[in-house]
Amino acid sequence: MPINQMTSKQSSLFRSFLINLFKTSKCSTRFASTSKFSIDVYSLNKCQMEFNSGAGGVEAALFTNELVEMYRLFSERNGWKWIPFEIDRIKSSTTGVRSAIVSIEGECCYAKLRFEGGVHRVQRTPITDKTRIHTSTSSIAILPEPETPELVIQPGDLRKETMRSSGAGGANVNANSTAVRLTHIPTGISVKAQDERYLQVNEKLAHKRLSAILLKRQIDQINSKYSGTRKLQVGSSERSEKFGHLIIKIIVL
Repeated sequence: MPINQMTSKQSSLFRSFLINLFKTSKCSTRFASTSKFSIDVYSLNKCQMEFNSGAGGVEAALFTNELVEMYRLFSERNGWKWIPFEIDRIKSSTTGVRSAIVSIEGECCYAKLRFEGGVHRVQRTPITDKTRIHTSTSSIAILPEPETPELVIQPGDLRKETMRSSGAGGANVNANSTAVRLTHIPTGISVKAQDERYLQVNEKLAHKRLSAILLKRQIDQINSKYSGTRKLQVGSSERSEKFGHLIIKIIVL
């Protein structure tokens, strides 16, 4: 029944139902399971966001910076902790961002942000050219971060390499190997961290980053499996499509 056709009593009951629903269901309770572990991924209190500027050049980088700032403010309003891993800014502009990786910690942050991933697009008139409308894109990826990375990464599956950092950091990074690259041997996925001044901190960041990528990969595999199972049952709903049928013969004595 449409809301505008409800009686006052029905409207009051419906409003009470919605209020109780939001109070009792803070997070979804769907589970993702693999042969190694079972985690309620949608109630995780940690996640990572990837920002990458797409088509549009400097305008796309400016748009990406606006997205980073928007989600930072959204995190603050939700009481979440915003931890930048890596931010690659355009040298000629302090407000342009090519790419960024941020860790977010807070209650049910992944459940609230998981649908924000994808390509975001903006159309606007650039400051440099008022005669045309410029289209810019920026992509966002949301990765769940496990509370205990050891459930995702087995110690024997890691290969660690240390090297000199190519970023800023003064004499410490020039004299010591502070950058680290972790490689997950079974999948070949590798992650490098070099933004911090000390090797131990970079190694911890790389470990968190790699565990999030692997967990997202396993979740995607599970979802793909379930989608395939549903496709087998539903099909494409074309007229020419038909499924096996069963004939039941009832004999009345």
